[in-house]
Amino acid sequence: MIDTLIPQIEQMQAEGAVVLLKWDGERTSNRCTVVVTRMDTDYVWRKDCEVIGETLREALLAYREKHSH
Repeated sequence: MIDTLIPQIEQMQAEGAVVLLKWDGERTSNRCTVVVTRMDTDYVWRKDCEVIGETLREALLAYREKHSH
């Protein structure tokens, strides 16, 4: 599932965004984190979750709402 989102992530990277995916083995719940930032627009999106693919899709949609061309 994440593989299908790679072109969108690469486009965001070309625009100056940073996308971070984290799997945290020390936590017992919400063990994954998705973070999207873009310094030139002061954009920050972060969410802890159980299903990283769904949350990544949510993050990409939220980013596009703020940074549509």
